Amino acid sequence: MDRLTKKQVFVYITVVLVLFCIPIYIIITNTQTLKHGEEFLFKVEAYDPYDMFRGNYLEIRFEENEVYSYNSDRLNNEINSSYYVRIGKRSDGYAYFQSISDTKPTDTSSYYKTKAYSSFDNTYTIETPTRYYMNEKKSLRAEAIYQENIENSYVKVRVKDGKMLILGIYVNGMLIDTIEQ
Repeated sequence: MDRLTKKQVFVYITVVLVLFCIPIYIIITNTQTLKHGEEFLFKVEAYDPYDMFRGNYLEIRFEENEVYSYNSDRLNNEINSSYYVRIGKRSDGYAYFQSISDTKPTDTSSYYKTKAYSSFDNTYTIETPTRYYMNEKKSLRAEAIYQENIENSYVKVRVKDGKMLILGIYVNGMLIDTIEQ
C-alpha cells in the first residue's frame, strides 16, 4: 500500500473536521433559538396530506402567511432570494407577519429569514415550516383531533435572528403530543 502524502492527510483531516462542525453548528444555533428566542402563536388552517414515503406526520399551514409590502420597488425580486419578515402580535395574542424587507433588521431579533413569492398586488406569500413530526402511534389520532378542532388550533414557535422553530401544535389549549391513543 502506498503511503499518504502530507497534503492528502491534511485534506482528509480538514474534511472530517468540517463534517463534524456542520451538525454541531446547527445544534448550537437551534438550541440558542429555543432558549433565547421570542415565542409566538400562529393560527393554522386545515390541510390533510397524504404521502406514502414520509410516514405519519402532521402537515401545518399558517392561516395568515401573507404580508403586504409598502416598499416593493426596493425588494430584490430575484429567484430564490431570501427576505426578512418581521413578526408582530395582535391584541388577542396571535402573531402575524408584519412587514417584509430584503435587509436584515437591526432593532429586533424577532424576525424570520425565509423565501417569499410575490404576486402582482405587492403581496408576498411567506414560506413557513410545514411539517410537524411526532410519535407514529399517536399521529393518526392526533391528526383526527386536529382536523375536528382546527378553529381552536394554533402552532407555537420560537423566533430568533432569522430562525423559526416549531415548539408544538396546540388543540383547545392542549399540546397535541400529549393526546392518548
